[in-house]
Amino acid sequence: MAIKNAKLKIKDCNGMGMYIHIPFCIKKCRYCDFYSLPGKNESDLDNYVRALLKEIRIRGEQMPAVQLESIYLGGGTPSMLDGRQLGSIIRACGDNFTIIPGAEISMEANPATLDKAKLAAMEAAGINRLSLGVQSFFDDELALMGRVHDAAAVRETVELIHSRGWENFNLDLIYGLPGQSLKRWWQNLKQALDCKPCHLSLYLLQLEEHTPMGKDAAQGRLQMLDEDEEWRMYNLAMEYLAERGFVHYEISNFCRPGWECRHNLVYWQGREYLGLGAGAVSFVAGSRYMNQPDFKGYTGALISGEQWPIKELERMEGRELMIDALILGLRLCEGIDLAHFQQRFGVDISSEYKGIIVQYMNRGLLNIENGRLSFTKAGYFLSNQVLSQFMD
Repeated sequence: MAIKNAKLKIKDCNGMGMYIHIPFCIKKCRYCDFYSLPGKNESDLDNYVRALLKEIRIRGEQMPAVQLESIYLGGGTPSMLDGRQLGSIIRACGDNFTIIPGAEISMEANPATLDKAKLAAMEAAGINRLSLGVQSFFDDELALMGRVHDAAAVRETVELIHSRGWENFNLDLIYGLPGQSLKRWWQNLKQALDCKPCHLSLYLLQLEEHTPMGKDAAQGRLQMLDEDEEWRMYNLAMEYLAERGFVHYEISNFCRPGWECRHNLVYWQGREYLGLGAGAVSFVAGSRYMNQPDFKGYTGALISGEQWPIKELERMEGRELMIDALILGLRLCEGIDLAHFQQRFGVDISSEYKGIIVQYMNRGLLNIENGRLSFTKAGYFLSNQVLSQFMD
């Protein structure tokens, strides 16, 4: 059985992260804006894994010195893969890269796709952290979002996870749903804690117009909550979870002490990561680039031995890298160590951005304390407003 309780303090993180995109799902959720392919076709799954194994090998040849601190299988619904496919992916990572002992190996899962056999296969493959896409504990909210599971499936899956001895698992929840009350949100939080996870990710519903829910909202068929109601929900979560021993370590993420998601810390600390699979993004040597979200182009090219479609999103150096690290670093609740940042980039943030910092300190959204620049609790909720000023 895999080690399921791997954890590491933030200060100990030192390797690269690898994100592997599995774009398949049973049915696309009504709010989803990620690249995903609804429906299950065994041939497509097999061909995709074949292509993915080739990309892993090629990337390993290109970057032989890379040491992986984390591997994260996201989607889509990676738990649609069977044990053989999962095992081949993780083995290929170990064969072509150095995986640091005790590395965090995470996988997203939908409650509708997990059973005892699947969990055993995941353990055998080396998965040691689960991220369960719960979103809500109420069937009407799940139906509104187009989720394929119901609340009973969540409870059964959590019981199964505990019966297998898993401790390192996250639950995703979404708040700010049309018609959702503060009491209903509190009930969601309470039921989530009853599941005894070590990590919670809480996301405000934000809709793109081309999604089914986005279209309904734009045409008045759904009435979104106002910003004050959304803030009350977020504030309730911060207070409720703090009272129950959870650490708020990133704007949307909470954990029991010592159980931070190490893979996501790679992003927020502005470190390098590799993205594999169609639609995955990488950040290496100042370049952020993406494998084009094109299943046929990706699999066809790799299986036939050709270059798969890649698009460079941005190439950064100097000041651009500094701003990128500033924007990402402020997402962490501990904020940015000003002295360390100046040593890394040669820029004194408190002087360079004095006008912006003073403006938002006066509004109660930013704070400088013990040599660190960070958001206040009110600032977390309005962070996009503030971060856009630094980018400008």
